[in-house]
Amino acid sequence: MQDEDDSEMRALEAVIEMKGELKAYLRMIDRSDAPIPTEELQKAAGIRDLVGLNRELERQARGEAFNELIVGHADMLKQSAIAKLSASSTLSDPVPPQLARAPEPADRTSAVSRADVVHRGTVVEPPSDEQDTPRDAQGKLIPAFELDRRTVRRPKSVQPKLSDVIPTYIAGRRLSGGANIARDLATAESRLALFIELIGDHRVNTYVPADLQAFVNLMQYWPGDNNQRDPNLTPWQVIENNRDLHLKPLAKKTLEEGYLAVIKAAIRSAITAGGFSDPFTGAKIKIPKTAESPRRATPIGASKMNNLFKTGIESGLMEDIMLPLLGHLTSRRLGLLIHLRGNDIREQFSNIWVGQVTRLTQINGIWTTVPVKTEDSERYFVLHDFLKEIGFIDWATRQGSDFLFPNIMNLKDPSKSGSSYMQRLFRRAGIKPKAGEESGGRREVFHSLRSGNIQDMRESGVDPRERRVQAGHSAGIDEHDLYGFDVATEKEARKLKVLPLDPEIDYSIFRGLDFEAIAKRKRVAGPPKRK
Repeated sequence: MQDEDDSEMRALEAVIEMKGELKAYLRMIDRSDAPIPTEELQKAAGIRDLVGLNRELERQARGEAFNELIVGHADMLKQSAIAKLSASSTLSDPVPPQLARAPEPADRTSAVSRADVVHRGTVVEPPSDEQDTPRDAQGKLIPAFELDRRTVRRPKSVQPKLSDVIPTYIAGRRLSGGANIARDLATAESRLALFIELIGDHRVNTYVPADLQAFVNLMQYWPGDNNQRDPNLTPWQVIENNRDLHLKPLAKKTLEEGYLAVIKAAIRSAITAGGFSDPFTGAKIKIPKTAESPRRATPIGASKMNNLFKTGIESGLMEDIMLPLLGHLTSRRLGLLIHLRGNDIREQFSNIWVGQVTRLTQINGIWTTVPVKTEDSERYFVLHDFLKEIGFIDWATRQGSDFLFPNIMNLKDPSKSGSSYMQRLFRRAGIKPKAGEESGGRREVFHSLRSGNIQDMRESGVDPRERRVQAGHSAGIDEHDLYGFDVATEKEARKLKVLPLDPEIDYSIFRGLDFEAIAKRKRVAGPPKRK
């Protein structure tokens, strides 16, 4: 019985039951007429509770039908029964080791044990009942999120552990497909493995908000740059090594949308099969102030816009020439624009051309999903007449099912590579942070083109709903706005296609371009040659 979890308790229960029966018989023989004291009745009730609980636990272990209400509250019922027996030293002499009072901790329990960094092989003894509410040297309760969450007592559960749920969760995400699904799943698995390392591999329904808060408190020391993490160190050592924050920590958005989101999603994925409620409902996790807030895009001035367009044309590459102009005139995201094909551009109304990229597309004969951010982004957007005037629309429609920016789409990770190419283009055009402002709160990036076009529409008197539809945002902010079409109508499109162009920007450099010749130019390693 030494290899079974509750062997000592069951042995104690057997002794208690036998002693109780013997005492009852002795009482009937010696004092058959004497009333049974209240204390004795309480002890008898405790014995019955222990025996009943033990019976249900054994049924569960044998795979037989059992009382879920009793088993689900086993720890509470056990403590209640023992409390009823505590009045008798005769019945409570054999105190099991797990009920012995633990010594009061000398120091406040640390979320990251420094000894753990040195002695990774040390086995941490499970805490005793007294440690359910641990206190510091001054007798104050220690917050749950400051405890070592790997060893905190948790209720018994028949649900699977997180490590057993992860494969099913990953398989479900793989079904959603996408051009970057392999990379995304590898990232998700590594982040879940890190959570298990720091918080522990527990039954999915026993995780609580304190686990997430403890995880965040540890991750405030996690270096944000993968290349700056020593691969020879354990996660605990990486955290310990950066407690002085000499390496820049994770950004707030990465922490919330990258780490916490995937942890919650993996645990919640087991709810349907497991039949338990969401353990994180209503939880508010405090993000450390050291987590950098998202950097906002700032407007690009006319002079810088001229430099950007000029630098793109000098490169001679289709992506450098047309992606900034498309972002400037359509307010659409870079990740969507690079996936444009010739078939995605069509004449929606008479002399009104639109572009539309849908989530499901066919690449090299295989149907896959495009990383479109939202369903609203899949709506068509109106193309400015200027794109028709310079011949871009005529050239694009002749490409049929081919991508308009193959230099990017032929790469392993088009979205990531496209973003890198645009960052380099912006730097070559002189659009970069000033010295000492690299980590500032705002910056001029490709997304600034999107924001700039939205501002241009606002200044031109375009209706708020029309602006949202054109930019790929939700059509409305209240029930009234949601009525009607969720795309630009012909009347709205005619206004959008002739929006006034900024007179301070030189658009003439796009006239006379030979798009057929430009399309044949391939990107080579290193900075592109200026034409």
